[in-house]
Amino acid sequence: MLKAFWNLFVRRLHAIRDTAIAQVNHEAVITSVYQEVEITWGYFFILSLANLIALTGLIVNSSPVIIGAMLISPLMGPILSTGFAFVTGNKGIWRSALKKITLSIILSVLVAAGASFISPLQDLTPEILARIRPNLYDLLIAIFAGLAGAVAICTKKSYITIVPGVAIATAVIPPLSVTGFGIGTGSITVMAGGFFLFFTNFVAIIIATSSVLFFFGFSPASYSGLDRTSIKKRIMFLLTVLGIICVPLIYTLHQSLVAVGLKKSVTTALKNQLDKPGASHLTSFTHRETQENGIDINAVINTTNYLSERDISTAEKAVQATLGKKVSLRLSQIKVQPGGLREEPSVKPATAPLQATQRLPAEIVTDARNNLLHMTRGVTDKINYLIAPASVKDYSIEVSGARTELSLSILVSRDYPLNSDEVRLLEKMTAKELGVPVSLRVRTSPFVSPLVFSDGQIAVSEEMKRSLLAIGQVAAKDSDISVTVTSHPEYPTTRRKNRLDAQERAASVAHYLRDACGIREESIAIRTAPAEKGRKPTVKVTILPPPNGATEAP
Repeated sequence: MLKAFWNLFVRRLHAIRDTAIAQVNHEAVITSVYQEVEITWGYFFILSLANLIALTGLIVNSSPVIIGAMLISPLMGPILSTGFAFVTGNKGIWRSALKKITLSIILSVLVAAGASFISPLQDLTPEILARIRPNLYDLLIAIFAGLAGAVAICTKKSYITIVPGVAIATAVIPPLSVTGFGIGTGSITVMAGGFFLFFTNFVAIIIATSSVLFFFGFSPASYSGLDRTSIKKRIMFLLTVLGIICVPLIYTLHQSLVAVGLKKSVTTALKNQLDKPGASHLTSFTHRETQENGIDINAVINTTNYLSERDISTAEKAVQATLGKKVSLRLSQIKVQPGGLREEPSVKPATAPLQATQRLPAEIVTDARNNLLHMTRGVTDKINYLIAPASVKDYSIEVSGARTELSLSILVSRDYPLNSDEVRLLEKMTAKELGVPVSLRVRTSPFVSPLVFSDGQIAVSEEMKRSLLAIGQVAAKDSDISVTVTSHPEYPTTRRKNRLDAQERAASVAHYLRDACGIREESIAIRTAPAEKGRKPTVKVTILPPPNGATEAP
């Protein structure tokens, strides 16, 4: 029964293939292939323009610009011709196509490297980082897109709409631009990652093109007289290359899946312990794996009553038992009001008069000070909510005999100053809460002081790591923060070694922020600033303001 079904399937497939072959104009396809392998100055001129456009889009982190470069790039033509030569065994087209592709790769990489070397912007943007760690899905995307492109070329159906889509999906020019950027900035990791993505797309397109062309009647036996043994060798060679490529792609995909699975498990474990209806709710968390196979977790909850250290320890042990790993849980609690605001009675019940007792002046001053600080502490809690992820580090109160208003001065951990609208908003809120006019002064201090490196030092020291943990605490409260790592090199900046050292320092700080503090890689921007004479090399870590640049009221 199974054999009969298989034979029926094969006969049906042959019938479909025969019908498809009859609808293809083989001569027109061959003519277009020959035209694509011709080497002209116009082709390399357009390729260079597309390369520079793609590089610009990568450096300024603009997806529309990169997409435009993909549409302009003519590199897809010779790659498809290579697939035709592979499946048909046409040695002339094979040599011409490989020559054209080789020259295209060399020219694209050199142009991108030269432009990156002289460019003042040499930061690793999210668009660049997205193209240096390909996984198995990139291979599948290139295969599917190559299939669509080869079918469009053979049948000429929806050719105008399909080919631009294929150019965008396979994205062969941006990886070469990233490769050149890596060479121009001296980053081997970026160079290798970009070229590996290009090679993955190149092999996938050839496999897809060969499969479609063979289905439409283009075969080695028909066009070059190769025997069955030669055909099998070609297939085995292609499968071997595909297998070698799949090994690192599967590994990177496995790492991504493991990370997603771990995050899901941590989320479930935390919610089971911290989500209590009507009492507490998990709002956000970050996590990282330690070298001892443990997990450090920074979590933030909204709660109607603060959890005790014993409750947090119990939750930590329960999460540890669920995950089967050693867990270090650091919990930040934000107290919230359950339900609506309670109305105060309009008439207070009469109370028995208290017997007046004489008190010492020191007692009166101490009590007044404590009461005032207690009320102000409640105000600062609300200010923290308004200016999150920033927070109030310290505050002082001044009372003047000549003025009825209080002077409140607060010191805020924040990497950019509050604007006038934000200060007025906080001032009004403070006056409303205290019931008296308030004059508010706000000073800011950075979350992390500039990290000072000694000459030649690249790695992040233990003291610097302790300072950077402040960024991790902010990320635990707001996982959507963006961070800029600005590196000031040794003087003078013009020395290439000083610039490369500065980039490596910034990269080491960025890696620690990602691995230890839980900052997403796409949320970290790296910049290199000019050196200052007489100043040691430093790295400044800054939390960026929100896109709208203003504080939102709760």
